[in-house]
Amino acid sequence: MLVRQISHQLLHLKLHDVSSIDGDAETSHESINDSAQIQLSNLKTIDTLGIGGYGRVNLVTYNNKAFALKILNKAHLKNTNQKEHIKNEKNILLACNSDFIIKLNQTFRDSKRLYLLMEYCPGGEVFTHLRIKGKFEEETAKYYMAAAMEAIEYLHSKCIIYRDLKPENMLLDKNGYPKLADFGFAKKLSSKYGSTFTFCGTVNYVAPEMILNKGHSFGVDIWAFGIFMYELLSGVPPFTHADPIDTYKAIISGFELMEWPLSINEQTKSLICKFCRMKPIHRLGYGNLEYARKDEWFKGFDFEAFRDRKMRPPIIPKLKNLTDTRNFEKVPAEDNFSSDEDCSDWDFDF
Repeated sequence: MLVRQISHQLLHLKLHDVSSIDGDAETSHESINDSAQIQLSNLKTIDTLGIGGYGRVNLVTYNNKAFALKILNKAHLKNTNQKEHIKNEKNILLACNSDFIIKLNQTFRDSKRLYLLMEYCPGGEVFTHLRIKGKFEEETAKYYMAAAMEAIEYLHSKCIIYRDLKPENMLLDKNGYPKLADFGFAKKLSSKYGSTFTFCGTVNYVAPEMILNKGHSFGVDIWAFGIFMYELLSGVPPFTHADPIDTYKAIISGFELMEWPLSINEQTKSLICKFCRMKPIHRLGYGNLEYARKDEWFKGFDFEAFRDRKMRPPIIPKLKNLTDTRNFEKVPAEDNFSSDEDCSDWDFDF
């Protein structure tokens, strides 16, 4: 009976599942810093960094400075019911000021598109480096876990849930320091006791309470720590099937019946399972991540030196210059997103 109930819920939820990724401007949002406003028409496109589910990201320059310009077609956002997500992303990024979170400088709009001008991280995605190496050593995994925890803790302090932690969404700056990016699924809750029911994120990373439509809160990000940690150390997420429904069923079943890779030792298993307890409030670090930092797995890791950037990053990007794109995959210069004009003005505050 329980399996039937779950299958019914999953089939319903699959319809709403979204996977992350992804002319002159009429207006531009005020920059988060004191630098002069940049005009959209003055940006020079150098290359395409990536294409996601809802838009593309280009490398652009202005006054010899490099930026990442996220471009979203308004008609496509409207057709895929992503208007609120992009507004949330903009508002949340403008409100954030953390060394572990990508910075948004300005936003623009025209009759067809929205634009987010962001910090460029030429080191590329942690996922790219993970794929090259196959899996990370524990010390490397600890470094990127620490970065994820710093970023998520900062967001939670502002009542923001991230809901899309994964190696693809962690970028490396020119010195190899990691920053969390892509806030399309982030959401600000009404209070630290608030919850939401929107089903979103990446299939392998969604928490059980989201699948079961029980309402979710900060616990989904704690669950994601365990999945992120497992992927860093093994190269793949623990719950991975060709059919998303099978992946969701495996997530509901948890780690109890799963066969672990030999590369993951007992101490590591223990912390992953503590992050991925079925009840959100029982997950290690829920409400206070300091408990997670004190786990045996992190023994010897100097979080203070890490925060002060006195710890050498495990991966230092090889770069010819600050517009080097060698750490990003080559993607087509064009996309197939709907690009009709949309003058309904739902994006008036961009």
